[in-house]
Amino acid sequence: MNIAIVDDDMKDAEQLDSILRNYASLHLSDINIEHFQDSRSFLAAYSPYKYTTVFMDIFVNDVNGVDIARQVRSIDPDALIIFLTSSTDHMPAAFSLHVFDYVIKPADSDRIFRLMDDITHQITKDGQCFVFMDKKCECRIRFHDIVGVRSNGHYLHITDKDMNEHTTRMTFSEAEKLLQTDGRFLLINRGTMVNMDYVSDFGNGVCIINETIYLPYNVKKRKALEQTYRNYIFSKLRKKMTQ
Repeated sequence: MNIAIVDDDMKDAEQLDSILRNYASLHLSDINIEHFQDSRSFLAAYSPYKYTTVFMDIFVNDVNGVDIARQVRSIDPDALIIFLTSSTDHMPAAFSLHVFDYVIKPADSDRIFRLMDDITHQITKDGQCFVFMDKKCECRIRFHDIVGVRSNGHYLHITDKDMNEHTTRMTFSEAEKLLQTDGRFLLINRGTMVNMDYVSDFGNGVCIINETIYLPYNVKKRKALEQTYRNYIFSKLRKKMTQ
């Protein structure tokens, strides 16, 4: 696991480093930690998928960490970013970037251990792949990159996060059996499942995905579908706020 710590306070950075290495030794996992004391050196070294997780101080040499995170997001939308700060004042701005978490300094061992457990679980979950044949080629899409699936006769249409559509000869029941093990997927109609992480809203008989895709849902189950979606979003928010 590669981790970047972006913090100009060496005492705080070294304390976090020690906790992370202790976690790794107890869980028999490999860990590589790189330290950066300014945003320029970090951004120069950064590339998509280089780091499993980035721990970033909310202010690095008076540079707003939110601005740094925004630059990271522009080249790596899936980066796991965790803000470190002595104040909660910037929490709304941090969550607007969909950061993984927000840790109050100085880092606490129990808090970091729980966080690393969540990261390990997330990595494992996000590593699950949907495997199918498209035009005689084997394709693999991670579950969290799937926006939705819908059936059309004997074929299944799979839309990924980049709005690319893949077609494969597969029954919907086969796809549903695979995806229903992941709590993000919601059956909104016969032959249609969506990833709630990409749902914008329900309204006027359609489920809106990323504000661009409109899929009809079972209007008889509207209240149940909307409640499930709200519960999912609330659960995610509550988890972030209570960790």
